Amino acid sequence: MKTLIYKIVLSFLTFLSTQFLVAQTTNISLKDAKELVIANNKKMAVQKLEEQRHKEIIKELHGKLLPNVAFNGMVSHYFDRQVIFLPGSFVGTTDPVQDISVGGLNTLNTSITLQQPLIAKNIKRQKEVAKVEEKIQSETTKEMKSQLLYQVTKDYYGIQLMKSQLQLQEKSLIRNQKALVDAKSLFAEGRALKVDTLRSYIAVENLKSSISYLNNNIEVTESQFKKLVGLDSAAAIKLTDPLLLEDENEKFIVLEEKIKSGTDDRNDVKLQVLAIEKEEQKLSAVKGNYLPQVSLIGQYQIQAQADDVNVEQYTFPKTSFVGLQVSLPIFSGGSITAQARQSKIKIEQEKLNLEDLKQDVNLELNAIAGNWKNAKAQLDIQKKTVDAAEINFTINSNRYLNNLSSMLEVNDAELALNTAQLNYLMAVYELKVLTVAYEKALGLL
Repeated sequence: MKTLIYKIVLSFLTFLSTQFLVAQTTNISLKDAKELVIANNKKMAVQKLEEQRHKEIIKELHGKLLPNVAFNGMVSHYFDRQVIFLPGSFVGTTDPVQDISVGGLNTLNTSITLQQPLIAKNIKRQKEVAKVEEKIQSETTKEMKSQLLYQVTKDYYGIQLMKSQLQLQEKSLIRNQKALVDAKSLFAEGRALKVDTLRSYIAVENLKSSISYLNNNIEVTESQFKKLVGLDSAAAIKLTDPLLLEDENEKFIVLEEKIKSGTDDRNDVKLQVLAIEKEEQKLSAVKGNYLPQVSLIGQYQIQAQADDVNVEQYTFPKTSFVGLQVSLPIFSGGSITAQARQSKIKIEQEKLNLEDLKQDVNLELNAIAGNWKNAKAQLDIQKKTVDAAEINFTINSNRYLNNLSSMLEVNDAELALNTAQLNYLMAVYELKVLTVAYEKALGLL
C-alpha cells in the first residue's frame, strides 16, 4: 500500500514539475519579437535617452533668453581698515599721493541683480541648431528601430531555417538508419556487399555529426536572439511562426510600386537632409556672432560698515539702478570668419554625401529586386527538384531491395533528396528576408 502511495505522489510531483517547466517556456511570434526588441533592446534604450538629452539642450538654450536674477551677499571682517589713495592736497599733506584708512572693520554687502537679454540673435540661432539636432536624433531613433526590426526578423527566420534543416537531417538520419538495417540484412543473406553496409554506416555517422552541429548553432543563435530582444539568456523560448511562404510575391509587387514615389521616406535620406539643414543653421549661428547683443540690467544693493557687531544699530544705505548693456564685436582675430568658411565647406560636403547616398539607395534597390527575382526562380526550380528527388529516392530504394541496384545509387539518391530539400528551404528563407530588406530599403519598416 505504501509503495502504491509513494508511486502516486511521485507521479503527481513529476507532473507538477513538468507543467512548471512547460509554463516557463515563452512562446514568441514574429510580432512579439518585434515588440520586444523595440521595448527591451539596450542600444535602443540608449538612443531614446540621447533623444531626451537633446530636448533638454533646447530647454537650456531657451533658458538663456529668460531673465537671470541672482542674489549676492557677503559679510567681511577686516583686521586693518581698508585703504584708499588720494592726492596729498586733499587731506592736507605735501605728498603727491596719500593713503587714507577708511570704512569700518566689519562690512556687509548684499545685492539682487537682473539681466534680461533683449537682442541675442546668436542664442536664438544656436537654439535653431539644437532643434535640428533634436530632429536628427529622432530620425536616428527611427533608423535604429528599422535596423533592429530587420535584424530581429532575419534572426527569427534564421533560427526557424536551422530548425527546419534539423528536421530534414533527422528525417534523413531515419532513412539512412533504415538503409543501414536493410544493408545488413541483405549482406547476411549474401545479396549485398560489405561495402554497402560500411557506406550506410558512414552516412549515418555523418548525419549524426551534422545534427549535433546544427543543435549547437541553434543554441548559440537563440542566445544572440534573446540578447537582441532583451530576454534573459536562461529563458526558454519557442518561436511560433514557421518558415512558410505567404503572400511574398504580391507584397513584393506592391513594394515595387512604392519606388515610383521616391525614396525620401528612408530614415538615412532624411538624416542626410537634416545634416545639411543643421550645417546651414550652424552657419547662421556663426554669423550671429557679428550682431550686437543688448540686455536689460538692473541692481538693488544694500551695504553697511561698522567697527562693532551691533547690527541693530547699523545704517543700511540703499543703491539701485537699471540700464541697457550693449556688446558689439569689432575684431576677433578672424576666428568668426574662419568658422563661417568651415561651415560653408561642411554644407558642400553634406550635399555631396546626399547625392552619393541617393545613388547608393538606387543601387541597393536594384540589387535587392534582382536577388529577389533570382530567389523566386530558384524556389520554383527547387520545388520541382524536390519532387523529382523524392521519386528518384523511392525508385532506387525499391530497386536496391530487389537487388537491382547498389547501395551507392541509393545513397546518391538520398543525398540528392536531402540537398534539394535544404536548397528549397534556403530559397524560402531568402525570399522572406529579401522582402523585409526591400521594405527597409524603401523606408517602410
